[in-house]
Amino acid sequence: MYTVLIAENEPWVLKGIVQMVKAAGAEFQVVGECSNGNEAWSLIQEVWPMLLITDIMMPELDGLSLIKRIAEHRIPMVSVIISGYDNFQYAQKAMSYGVSEYLLKPLEFEMLTEALNRSKDKLESLKDLNNYIVKFQCLLENSQGLPLDTIMQKQRQLIQSILRLQALNNNARVGLLNIMDNRMKNLLNEFGIEFSNVPKTKYGDDASILKYYMAMLEKWYLEYPGKIKSSMPDAIARSCRYIEENFKKNLSLTEMANLTNFSVSHFSMLFKEHTGSSFVSYVNRLRVDEAKQLLRTSTYAVSDIADIVGYASGPYFTRVFKAHTGVSPLEYRRRMGS
Repeated sequence: MYTVLIAENEPWVLKGIVQMVKAAGAEFQVVGECSNGNEAWSLIQEVWPMLLITDIMMPELDGLSLIKRIAEHRIPMVSVIISGYDNFQYAQKAMSYGVSEYLLKPLEFEMLTEALNRSKDKLESLKDLNNYIVKFQCLLENSQGLPLDTIMQKQRQLIQSILRLQALNNNARVGLLNIMDNRMKNLLNEFGIEFSNVPKTKYGDDASILKYYMAMLEKWYLEYPGKIKSSMPDAIARSCRYIEENFKKNLSLTEMANLTNFSVSHFSMLFKEHTGSSFVSYVNRLRVDEAKQLLRTSTYAVSDIADIVGYASGPYFTRVFKAHTGVSPLEYRRRMGS
């Protein structure tokens, strides 16, 4: 399965691209939709898609700037740009940032399908790297509510497996470690958790690198829960109520930010600070809870339950469900005796 994030500020165009990707083949699964570059950047660091399809002209952060940021952070991802401009300089700059395809509007289904098929080899080569990042993110969020010693052990094993990549692919190892480092530093900074006293790593010294990452993770897991404030701003409380009433619909970060009159980045930070969860994780938890009830009390097929709780893709629903519960929906139903 190749996970796809789509960024396009024209709602009707966005809807059309989503439908085309779904029709292009079951191996392509849309895991996020957004209307501007800032929202796309936030979602990238939550769902870690393998493929980004983005318009070149968007508010707040345009497609080229988004691609450049992805390249600077060395995030393993295939990027496709869609543009209304047949401009050689745009295309040249996009290619310098590692863009795989530069497609012109109006976008035809055959054109997009051919681009997606041409991207398969690159996507296949990124699968293992993407799995490392997704697993790291799931452990950071601790959606299964694991004990601290268990989750720290799982993170230790993950980092050790990345360190062993040196003999096979040192560039991949360095890139993954940098992504993990940036992700932790951003989270710690967002919550005002001091980490300047964490010992620096020594380049090439695996023991030092492991010690550094475990110290950073320990800071996060020990201090993050205590940083969640008990008094929730009215706007965030209203957002939570709105999400709880509408989680089965296709909610977006931009929509929620607009409802609260915050920017996307400010809303994301406040929401996580006061709920203890990212927007995507919050919605997923509500959907998974509803899905668990349906698995226990109904005879609906898993694909039907995925649709009922708000997922357009059955395989993506299964992936999210397993990340939250540790088992697949079918296994959950079997264990519950339904």
